[in-house]
Amino acid sequence: MDLQEKVRGLPDRPGVYIFRDAAGDPLYIGKALSLRKRVQTYFGDREAHADRIAAMVAQIAGLEFILTGTELEALILESNLVKERQPKYNVVLKDDKHYPFLRLDMTDPFPMVTVARRIAADGALYFGPYVPSTAMWNVLALVNKTFPLRKCPSIKGRTRCLEYHLDRCLAPCEGLVDEVQYREIADQVRLFLDGKNHDLGKVLERQMHAAAEQLEFERAARLRDQLASLRQVMEVQRAISARGEDQDAFGAAHEGREAQVQVLIVRGGRIIGREAFAFEGMAPADVPALLAGLIKQFYLRRQDLPRQILVSEVPEDAGLIAEWLSGRAGRRVEIHLPQRGRKAHLLEMALANAREVLTQSLRSAQGRERALQALQEALELPALPLRIEAYDISNIQGAQAVGSMVVMEGGAPKKGDYKRFRIKTVAGPDDFAMLGEVLRRRLGRLEEWPLPDLILIDGGRGQLNVGLQVAEELKIEGLPMVSLAKEEELIFHPDRDAPIALPEGSRARHLLQQVRDEAHRFGLAYHRKLRGQANLRSLLDDIPGVGAVRRRQLLQRLGSVRRLRAATPEEIARVGGVPATVAETIHKYLNAPPEPAHRPLAGEAAGPPSDSDA
Repeated sequence: MDLQEKVRGLPDRPGVYIFRDAAGDPLYIGKALSLRKRVQTYFGDREAHADRIAAMVAQIAGLEFILTGTELEALILESNLVKERQPKYNVVLKDDKHYPFLRLDMTDPFPMVTVARRIAADGALYFGPYVPSTAMWNVLALVNKTFPLRKCPSIKGRTRCLEYHLDRCLAPCEGLVDEVQYREIADQVRLFLDGKNHDLGKVLERQMHAAAEQLEFERAARLRDQLASLRQVMEVQRAISARGEDQDAFGAAHEGREAQVQVLIVRGGRIIGREAFAFEGMAPADVPALLAGLIKQFYLRRQDLPRQILVSEVPEDAGLIAEWLSGRAGRRVEIHLPQRGRKAHLLEMALANAREVLTQSLRSAQGRERALQALQEALELPALPLRIEAYDISNIQGAQAVGSMVVMEGGAPKKGDYKRFRIKTVAGPDDFAMLGEVLRRRLGRLEEWPLPDLILIDGGRGQLNVGLQVAEELKIEGLPMVSLAKEEELIFHPDRDAPIALPEGSRARHLLQQVRDEAHRFGLAYHRKLRGQANLRSLLDDIPGVGAVRRRQLLQRLGSVRRLRAATPEEIARVGGVPATVAETIHKYLNAPPEPAHRPLAGEAAGPPSDSDA
């Protein structure tokens, strides 16, 4: 039976489906209320699929399914199979062995806290996982310092050790503490690891006062020290919920093909941890499915389930996932998208963390390399575009026309190689001729400036043709060159009739936009500077006592009409280096009210002085 026959023959019942590639390895594992209807969506209108799903569908060579009684059973089976088989296109979290837990075995008469890499079905309590692992070691050190539980793997044959003399152990090995007293301390540790510090603080304070009343001053002092350590921890933690709620906040940020999810873990109304997850090859439409897969895998092996899961976007099957988690917790678990208040504030914190991590990733050397690789693939370049040069023209009706060249090396600006060109041979507003002049001047100096891996021109097909013509005139072959139009962000390629439209937010598109915008910014800044100098020069030409030398001096030291107008005669003389009488003349000339174009009529105001640079 071929694949299409299998799809058509699927039952209209709940279950789990498994897509396999030609080698038999699992590509994707999913659950469905109706296997037939769900799987058929993958083989319908493939143009509607996101790039990631389309890539997966192209590799499907085999299909299996497992029937279940309900959709909830299918969800549980899907989560377990994903964890076990780790298919390529599912959201698969790293194995638990990378995330350490703290283990407290309350079935032992004298429990101790140990480190565990996996959760075993042994009746013990597991807290975590802790990410990074340094957080776990910090918590363990605090527990060992604050609570006098035993540190020895076994108390058989042991005697009082240094931990006892440091008041860090009650020496159950020699029977110096009974099981009831020891269990009280173990319960305190449990509250602490559960994040219920407020409850623990009340217990310690009550026990401390009781010990003092019974004249057990050593025990009261020990409880006082434990309470002081606990309050120090609570001060470091940030209060989030006034009602001491248990919540986890999932903030998902997406840009390009990358997504970052930050999870803030709140227990007893205080943030006690944070976890981060990075995903690649994601489109914006994939985020609800991403969150659904992440939440299922995140809570699959965890025991400390919160009462509320806050999300920045509603995940797929949110109601079904909440039902599953409620069954596991033995109480109601909600998945909620808050709009205002403390919960929205907590979620915004998670989102802010996700956005910051995503920004750092995109700006990192690794992120820039991925962008260059994506650009090479999208434009079919012969080599990685390590050096990109971008060109832009700035002018107003041909006046003060300039060209700019900016350089990106390794995906980062190399400002030392930026060049500015004053247009010399073109009269009038002809952007194509100006671009041709700039490219001829640049490509005619190959001994000084080696060829880049890619030339990017701001504009459309016409601008690209100018660049190709200049390269042909100078007999430069094999120089990769494209243009990027601002309107629809279309890329024009010499070997393609139709323009290229890269996915919105893709790394390659973002990189091209960045270098194009930098060329525009650099050229426009130079154009404005020349225009300002020209305006200032034209104003100074008519002032008595201001010749070419003084005009140049004023331009260098003051630089703009606005600054010169705002200066007092004393400031013009001191900064501009001109005599006081000339400074007074300049000040009066620049600040004199303009002559009205007509004599004001009765009751008509003459208007304020002009502040135009023209």
